[in-house]
Amino acid sequence: MFDPRLHRRFLDFANDPKFAERFGDPFRPLNPQCRVVQWASPLTPAQLQQAGAITAGHPEVELYVYDKGSEDLDFLEHFTTLRRLHVALYWLADIAGFSHVRDLEELTFGKTKATFSLRFLERMPRLRQLFLVGHKKDLASVQGLAALESLGLSGITLPDPSLLLPLKKLRKLQLFFGATTDLSLLPRLGSLEQLSLMRITKLTDLRALGDLTGLKSLKLEWMRNVTQLPSLERLTRLENVELGQMKGITDLTPIAAVPTLRRLLIGDMRHLTPSHFRCFIGHPRLEEICAYTGKISLNDAIVEMFPSIAHGETPVGTAPRAEYTPSP
Repeated sequence: MFDPRLHRRFLDFANDPKFAERFGDPFRPLNPQCRVVQWASPLTPAQLQQAGAITAGHPEVELYVYDKGSEDLDFLEHFTTLRRLHVALYWLADIAGFSHVRDLEELTFGKTKATFSLRFLERMPRLRQLFLVGHKKDLASVQGLAALESLGLSGITLPDPSLLLPLKKLRKLQLFFGATTDLSLLPRLGSLEQLSLMRITKLTDLRALGDLTGLKSLKLEWMRNVTQLPSLERLTRLENVELGQMKGITDLTPIAAVPTLRRLLIGDMRHLTPSHFRCFIGHPRLEEICAYTGKISLNDAIVEMFPSIAHGETPVGTAPRAEYTPSP
């Protein structure tokens, strides 16, 4: 059974005897279920050394440093074998410490007040997953990450979609916020399987989606100027589609045309009516409809229309929504 107390190890309570008495020494060896080691307040040099010792030999564990945990990345000298890192330090003043972790495989680099060049990525050839929030200086450095399988850009406008073309192994792409308007080259990403687009308000043209024949999962959220979807009938691998707050969309037949569709989630789209869902009646593969429209009567009508595969929610406005940055 999943136990969040075992999943995360909080180190910034090390000086609180009551916390240690209740939960144990934060610097004791990690249990097998631990996946995240984190702190939000500065640790002493001795504590950092202890933290490095308990994470060594645990490549599955992510190091998550956030809030006011540090003003630089010098602490990384104690984590030279680290594989997974999440930095969410808005007041970060120096990133030279990235040089200590050249074997990183997963990196989330949160928004910072200061502007930093992304050239440091050129020294991380093993990166498989990268999520950037607001960092766009020298964004072209991403092109050299030949092993990259997952890329997330939040608050970053792609100046030229061709920047992604060298990423031959890219399977997952997330574009959140920003002002990207040209998706025409996405079909040339031959390995792309998962695509998430959220709150790109200037984006109106989604025709390129109809050519993403390798796609397995598609999520579209909060794009008010998108009023129609292209037919997705050629996407013969697509199984999961999620729409959230896509208030310009009323025609769902392009989704119903997907021959392999297994799961459909509709979140916070109370402008729809039951008739908009009739196009899914008799779909040969559809196994689940998540009716989280934000309107109870509509949810109930969808469940009544598809009693064996649909389920709704009772609270209005509690539909799942995409995050602009991965959860810590």
